Amino acid sequence: MLAGPVQAASSWQEANKASVALMVEGKLQPAFDLAWQAAELYEKAPNYKPSNHERLLLNAADIFLQIQNPAKTPEMLQKALTAIGRHVPEGAPETIALNEQLAKSYLALGDKAKAKLIYERVATLYEKNYGADSVGSVNAQLELVRTAKAARDAATAQRYLDRIDGLTKSLPADHPIRLQVEFEQAMGAIDAGRDSAAGAQLRSIVKQARASENVAMRSLARDAYGMLAFIAQREGDPQTEDRMVEATRGLPQHAGGPQPLFRSIPESIESGLTGSATMELRVSTADGKVKEVRVLESSGDPKYVSVMSKSILNWRFQPTATEGSAGSLVTVRQSVSNAAS
Repeated sequence: MLAGPVQAASSWQEANKASVALMVEGKLQPAFDLAWQAAELYEKAPNYKPSNHERLLLNAADIFLQIQNPAKTPEMLQKALTAIGRHVPEGAPETIALNEQLAKSYLALGDKAKAKLIYERVATLYEKNYGADSVGSVNAQLELVRTAKAARDAATAQRYLDRIDGLTKSLPADHPIRLQVEFEQAMGAIDAGRDSAAGAQLRSIVKQARASENVAMRSLARDAYGMLAFIAQREGDPQTEDRMVEATRGLPQHAGGPQPLFRSIPESIESGLTGSATMELRVSTADGKVKEVRVLESSGDPKYVSVMSKSILNWRFQPTATEGSAGSLVTVRQSVSNAAS
């Protein structure tokens, strides 16, 4: 698990403190190593509590995500689940967040089947521990909707979305969960080519979510702006695209590092061109545009890599530099995959 030798700490507190110091210095790998060591040492603490152990493991996972080594992330999270599993029964609430991260890690690798299975487990865990209509359960089912869409399983996505719609009908129209349901409905409209209807829904979401002080709501506004930018790009309207991307400046940034506001996928890939690749992107913090794409690893049809490399140049990221400044170029690693059906 650990990439190299790190100085052994005498207590979990010491390891945790040293990890934080290394994080401040930007030394992510040794910071992760010590965060993991803190979690291991805590297992022997006389006043052990599963919730504290969970937090230490999640802290280590958060650091690992910033290292951007997606191929190794599932293995690390499986080991974290094994560690917490030594102290809690199967299905305990302390396993939920780690399972959520595991599902996301599989999705990042393009393994939609495994991601779907884990999200189903997460939804079941939330339902068992907190109820079917709990925020966690509904959020897990929303992730199932997204995963099913990514797997081009429209029927399954709609079935989950209908279930969520029924569970959340009684919530106010401006409730965060209701707005998330509306966002997924708008995404469905985009997939169906109904950009006008989707745009109206997205603008309504932005109007209600942007002014909120709630981080989740403001993050939803960011995502809605991103999809409005996608619609504008698809309609050949670069001015509106730039304006929608600019509107995300100052909104919450994605946890775990920069993520595209949208991913434009060529029709040749949508229709069956298969392959996978890990790419290194150079992204401007001034305007969120991808300036360079470098292929690190690839497999499958070489045409897939060629087409995706060109397509990624059209992706947009959230601008994070001060408005009006030249900004800088940041390196973002992205894994892309399109498996045969």
